[in-house]
Amino acid sequence: MKLQMVRIDALLSPQLHARCARKTLVHLPHPCRHRAKIGALALYLCALLVRAGGALGAQDITFSGSAQTALGVYVRGSNAGNFSRAQETVAGELDVRFANCEAFIAGNVFFNALAAFSDGTFSFADGLGAELKEAYFSWTSPEFGRGLTAGIKIGRQINAWGKADAIRIADVLCPQNLTTLNAANYSESRLGIDAIKITLSGMIFSLDAYWMPFFRPSALPLQKWNALGALLLPQNASVPGVPDPVPIAFGALSRPEIKLANGSYAARASFWLSRIDFSLYGYYGFDDFPIVDYALNALLPTTITVSGDYTAYGMAGFDMALPVSTLVFRLESAFLINRAFQTDAAHIFAGGTSYERKHEVRGLFGIDWMQSGWTVTAQYYGDGVFGDAATLSRSAYEHGTTLSVSRSFFSETLTLSLAGTLRWNNFDSFVSAKIQYALTDAIALLLAFDGYFPGKNDGEYGKYKDLSCVRLEGIFRF
Repeated sequence: MKLQMVRIDALLSPQLHARCARKTLVHLPHPCRHRAKIGALALYLCALLVRAGGALGAQDITFSGSAQTALGVYVRGSNAGNFSRAQETVAGELDVRFANCEAFIAGNVFFNALAAFSDGTFSFADGLGAELKEAYFSWTSPEFGRGLTAGIKIGRQINAWGKADAIRIADVLCPQNLTTLNAANYSESRLGIDAIKITLSGMIFSLDAYWMPFFRPSALPLQKWNALGALLLPQNASVPGVPDPVPIAFGALSRPEIKLANGSYAARASFWLSRIDFSLYGYYGFDDFPIVDYALNALLPTTITVSGDYTAYGMAGFDMALPVSTLVFRLESAFLINRAFQTDAAHIFAGGTSYERKHEVRGLFGIDWMQSGWTVTAQYYGDGVFGDAATLSRSAYEHGTTLSVSRSFFSETLTLSLAGTLRWNNFDSFVSAKIQYALTDAIALLLAFDGYFPGKNDGEYGKYKDLSCVRLEGIFRF
């Protein structure tokens, strides 16, 4: 097959967020020991706070959680009849507050049956996993001045930027979990960053400053049991001038060196006025997607080695929300400065570089309407790079439209929803249909269909047509 960059961050959720970066075929195969240092410090502080809270009789201690089962089946093409998902997850959150302090821990343990059978035999250890989503300690000062407060948060934390609905425009702070196309939703795909956050808040504004000393990339699906991973990194590929397909081998993927100079920095200023809300954003740090390079081992190669690293860039962003009667109008834009864009494989095989640095601009306009149990969201987004894009693995300008419609019935016990995206470059599309029924306040069932449909020359979604699937989920919240 032809080697090409396959893009998945545009395909993450039923309300798909715009493809926002040059994509990659690889992810870091080994966890970085250093990236959890702030998270470990937060866990220690959390443990101290929980103990101190018990000693001081703190009354604001809450625990909540859920148990979820998800089962999915592919319904199209060569994957039809194969399981797309078979996983049980138990999640929990512990929140302790007293004396202007808070300790928060959230995580889950799961068993993935597809991973357990990945070698053809059952292995409980291969299917068992755990994730620390958040673990932080925070302190907020008493009010001072004219209604001002200051605060600090240390540890693994998730912070949402932007007002776009499930589309990544200025929301670059947190990396993403892209290990499945049918992640629960865009917000739940965010991965926590190990950071120190300082906040100054007033009656109509909030100022946040972030320092992320340790880099965390987005997680990509290269597990051999994952059908999506087989599309991202095929076993072999064609090379110009070579008659037979050449096997692909994974090489090294270099993260930024752990030192102060390689930290990432960010800031946000948010304002809430009587008729309008708006925010300003700034970011300088490393991209959470790697730049991929290909190396041939000879003039008539027998192996293609895939390797890569992460590059830094800057971003300035803006968003705004304006309610008018039953409508809410939203705007969001971002200007990405001197960002590294992936070049295509043919350019690299011909002796070219693996990336080119260019400026990028993204924008979105959205409208929301909520009335009598109906929720309708429509958005148009665009993403363009400056200069010549002939050698890039993306078009110079890419744009699309998203539409989401949902309706609740019977005192919100039954919810029907339909969502999708149409990409105007190739007219490829994605559609998601869901039926969710709440048996009780704590127990709910979900039946969903996710379909990927080709346009001209397949397009981005068309490449995933064989990953169209139906899934059933059940969740118990406690």
